[in-house]
Amino acid sequence: MAQRPPPTPMLQAFVSAAQTGSFARAASELNLTASAISHQIAGLEEWWGVQLFERHSRGVKLTAAGQALLPVTDGFFKALDGVLHSLNPGKSQPLYLSCTSSLCSTWLIPRMHGSHTEASFNIDLVLTSADMSSASLEAHQYDVAVVMGYGDYPDHHVELLMRDAVFPVCSPEFLRLKGDIALENVARYPLIHRVDDQVCPGWESWFAFQGLAAPPYHHGPRFPDSSLAISLAVKGGGIALGRTALVYDQLEDGALVALNSPVMMSPAAYYVICRNGRQSEPDIARLIDWLKISAGEFVREVRARHPQIAGAGAV
Repeated sequence: MAQRPPPTPMLQAFVSAAQTGSFARAASELNLTASAISHQIAGLEEWWGVQLFERHSRGVKLTAAGQALLPVTDGFFKALDGVLHSLNPGKSQPLYLSCTSSLCSTWLIPRMHGSHTEASFNIDLVLTSADMSSASLEAHQYDVAVVMGYGDYPDHHVELLMRDAVFPVCSPEFLRLKGDIALENVARYPLIHRVDDQVCPGWESWFAFQGLAAPPYHHGPRFPDSSLAISLAVKGGGIALGRTALVYDQLEDGALVALNSPVMMSPAAYYVICRNGRQSEPDIARLIDWLKISAGEFVREVRARHPQIAGAGAV
């Protein structure tokens, strides 16, 4: 007898956690709590009788069973969408715009505010956040994606969006309490870390760029998402490595200050991508144009308002 299929919420939690590599990010994507995602995954593992994830302090990783079941489960949702579209061919389908998690919350959403009412941005849009690499693109649903990397995305139309400078930031109150923080003394203060980041420079890279010896291991909070690290810095919890697009608004409103140091350019950049051949579709072309125009306006504003962090560059 065929096994009864598990409840859909369990499957959604599994796919989202697998694609984001984090129960916390899956929770944000599905508007649930991380605890709820954990319970859904545990229930699914019990239902199927296999372990789907390896749990680590830095996130989760698919087991061999999870890797085997992900394409089948994700394919179910995609097939369902395809059939529903074929049954309603006249119904307009929204575009799916995916954006790296940190950039989505700190840069993209604030700049989308109000734009959806403009004639140039009259697009039916579903916004999702995910950190995608070249190897994981097929695991995600998107029509257009803003990704961070090195521009190597086979079978995709790729356009450079903008680059980031990297520099230490803290709250004004933290700086007031600690006094002037000399470059060579940064390691003596609480440092806020981003973990499992294979693309963005971390503290070790920053110390090397400044010609300073990094401590062998620096205790401090570690977060899977840059925006979370920045949020702790805003609260006065220490010094975080900021990137231009992620901290500009906080610098503008005075929630953060940049320490006086030479800025380091991130070797990775933001790119906007879509699958080859789709860049000429009217709505996709308009969305890509809007993203590029917004990035260009942003870079010009940074250069005018905060030239000390104007290492950022756009197309």
